[in-house]
Amino acid sequence: MPGGDRLRARFTDLRARATIGRVAIVVAVLATVLVRAAAAQAAVELGPLLALYAPVSGFQPAPYYTTRLPNSPGDLSGLAWGGEMRLWFAQRAGLQLQIASASSLVGGGNTPGGPVPSTPARVLTASVQALYTVATNAHSARLWIGGGLGVVRHGGAAYAPYGAPVQLATALGLGSAIPIGRHLNATVGLTTFLYSIDVSDSAGTSLEHGGQVDPLVHAGLVWSWR
Repeated sequence: MPGGDRLRARFTDLRARATIGRVAIVVAVLATVLVRAAAAQAAVELGPLLALYAPVSGFQPAPYYTTRLPNSPGDLSGLAWGGEMRLWFAQRAGLQLQIASASSLVGGGNTPGGPVPSTPARVLTASVQALYTVATNAHSARLWIGGGLGVVRHGGAAYAPYGAPVQLATALGLGSAIPIGRHLNATVGLTTFLYSIDVSDSAGTSLEHGGQVDPLVHAGLVWSWR
């Protein structure tokens, strides 16, 4: 690999590590808050989730296209799985940590050299949001809105040559929990990630660029305790 390519790859790797490091710090702070709040008898919710990852925006025109990458963000749509944790400090205020991973097959198709197979891609999303309850009822059902910091990582074989880029995002959320047992709630919600993507080749040519809107529609089960 030429020296310039090695330097660019190293820079991309350091930038991704720095972004992940900042998120790790946020997660560590949140975990500390959760532990202290649990000791103070705050309400904690924890459980798995199943989601549909469905990007709705587009990419700006690129100088050239590759069969390795998706033609549009929508090609990355797919089922996602992950988990979520919420802490309710009081009747209405809370914090949420959510993570989900979606897999898909992108690119490929017929070329002058013959058919090219699709390439696996994986998108990892994570967010930390402040929550505010906008409605409750006598049966302890809850409806909330949220907002905070998110991270979107594009990986898998499709993005490996481009350093598996990581983007900071604004995360906006809407969710609801309905009790179905003494300590068990069913949850549904929508988390939307707003960010700008920039995927470049080794020469610095931008192949994917532009503002992105990535909705994540999710449902799950959470166990709650005080």
